[in-house]
Amino acid sequence: MDQARLITRSARLFSEKTAVVFENKRLTFGEVNERANRLANGLARLGIGKGEMVATLRRDCAEHAELFFGLIKGGFVEITLNPRLNASEISWQIKEPSASIVIFQENFGDLIDSIRDALPSVKHFICIDGILSGAVSYEELLAGASPEEPDVMHELDDLAELRYTSGTTGKPKGIMLPLRSGLCVTRNLLLDMIPDLTPKDTFLALQPLYHGAGWFVLPCWVRGVTQVYVPRYDPEIAIDAIEREGVSVIKTVPTILVRLLAHQELKKHDFGNIRTIIYGASPMPVERLREGLHVFGSVFVQLYGQTEAPMTLTVLRKEEHIVDGSEQEVRRLSSAGRPCTFVDLKIVDEEGVEVKPGEEGEVIVKGDHAMIGYLNREKETKEALRDGWLYTGDMGIYDETGYVYLVGRKGDMIISGGLNVYPNEVEQVLYMHPAVKEAAVIGVPDQMWGETIKACVVLKDGNNATEEEIVNFCKERLSSYKKPRSVDFLEDLPRNAMGKIVRRELVRKYQ
Repeated sequence: MDQARLITRSARLFSEKTAVVFENKRLTFGEVNERANRLANGLARLGIGKGEMVATLRRDCAEHAELFFGLIKGGFVEITLNPRLNASEISWQIKEPSASIVIFQENFGDLIDSIRDALPSVKHFICIDGILSGAVSYEELLAGASPEEPDVMHELDDLAELRYTSGTTGKPKGIMLPLRSGLCVTRNLLLDMIPDLTPKDTFLALQPLYHGAGWFVLPCWVRGVTQVYVPRYDPEIAIDAIEREGVSVIKTVPTILVRLLAHQELKKHDFGNIRTIIYGASPMPVERLREGLHVFGSVFVQLYGQTEAPMTLTVLRKEEHIVDGSEQEVRRLSSAGRPCTFVDLKIVDEEGVEVKPGEEGEVIVKGDHAMIGYLNREKETKEALRDGWLYTGDMGIYDETGYVYLVGRKGDMIISGGLNVYPNEVEQVLYMHPAVKEAAVIGVPDQMWGETIKACVVLKDGNNATEEEIVNFCKERLSSYKKPRSVDFLEDLPRNAMGKIVRRELVRKYQ
């Protein structure tokens, strides 16, 4: 069964139930499905055929699910654009794959106008929530289209989505994901992350839907779950949505979770309905995770994945988040868990030979949800996909019981005095300091050591700390060669459009 049939099936099973909540707008399963059908049929009336590229540019909105479903039903390939990118980046991500359609929100109208002439492949621009000159009205397109199920044949190997990497290591690459990928991610999430999901649940996407939270839309739809979307991820908005809608399941990222935990009024609110909080996408400081367990209880599930093999490579389940237990059990809080059911995972050396437990190497995986390859990047595709395995570029170790510990990206390693240091290990210690809000560690040139370790730190509001204090704090908890030799206190850390800290910006600054 493909995604289109799953979408239609759930629309029939839960037709009158609320499917999507966004601010004051509520749509039922039946309404979302009908609007998705109208979108697919409306695009076909514009002369767009199966397999053509459709770029979408919007922040989270009530139309997200119907857009996602409509493009699947019509057999179109969605280019998921990040609205935090600048005009030249967005232009390139539309132009490189020769998109035929651009669907955008009205507040991106000026940006679209500024790049329109540079997009010769685009046949139509469609404005979701307004009427703009030179753009088709989204609502008028739907109103004039058939509500019937589109008559489109789907094959699981059809290209379904083009997602660009976040660009933390260079120019973003277009990742080609087949229809099969979305179906397998849905299966993996329902089997390994949220197996107890029911129509009684209410899901909150506390993370952009164009990013990781978007992969939860179909699993929630399949299980008849009401989905709540928010316009921003401020703690106040999140808390209001949680209490008002009786949210029971949340998908978020460490950055947002840390901000929520730091909210001064947190303990005054009722989170009794929450039974699952799923986090991933970047390392979660263990000390903040401990705080979360004390505030919310045993509700946390960690996932590890990457855009090339979305969301489901490893999982650390609720029962594995142990604060008071044996040394080995508590240490697992710093792990990424164990491989998902339908994923093979190995850690290998430079020659591709599997290392022993406790030895460091590159994480490689094999799963039926992995990408086809990178668009127009034959060399990079061959480097990433070898003999059926995806080489992730993540470095890690695993223990005798199969728990995977990620130590950093292959290119992030610092070599100081001939010894290897991964930033993540030092950052975890920095987060243990009571005054530290955020931290990033980089290597800076040094004539004697080759590189030395610099900590870039953002302090919590109202807190103070000195360089000497931070260095000594790390020295007490790390091998001496791993401690920072210098500390800079910053107001904020550079982030990319996905919200991830971009170390190379710091490296460029200090080199």
